[in-house]
Order: sequence, then structure tokens, then C-alpha cells
Amino acid sequence: MTKFVFLAHGEMERTPEAQDAHMKWWSSIQDHVVDSGNPLFNGRNVTKDGTVAVLSADMEPSLGYSIVHAESIDEAVALLAGCPMDMWVYEAMPM
Repeated sequence: MTKFVFLAHGEMERTPEAQDAHMKWWSSIQDHVVDSGNPLFNGRNVTKDGTVAVLSADMEPSLGYSIVHAESIDEAVALLAGCPMDMWVYEAMPM
């Protein structure tokens, strides 16, 4: 199995309905979860020349991450069916 990183980004609804949808989706993928991750906040963009800028909401910063196992990128994407948040999916290459 390959590891994939899910990065939630954009805006997250904080309604009870959105929280229920998130918990339902999260429960459905538990067999694939390697690291449940954490919420992310207070981010900075640091450029290679050393410029530092606060990651604002209009930049669609990452909101949190999780690491899952899947056979392929397509399977990882399929795990996001029913997820109530926007996600970026990356394959974690072994080192």
C-alpha cells in the first residue's frame, strides 16, 4: 500500500450538519487511516528569498491533514467521496 496525504483547504463550514457529514465520512475511511493528523492554523508562507507572509483565508490555506493508505491515487481520491471539505491529495513518496 502507498501513503497519501489529504490536505483540507479553503473554508470549512462549522454547522452541526457539516460536522455530522464530516464524522460520517471520517468513520467510513477508518480502515485506511495511518495518521489522523491535526488541524492546521496560524500559517506562514516563507519564500526561498526569506520573505514571510501570513496565510490569509483568501489564499485558501491548508486547514488540516491526514495520512491514509491506498493502492493508487485513484483509490485515494475515491476515499474522498462524501467528504464535506475541499481536499488536496498527494502521494507520499518513500525516502
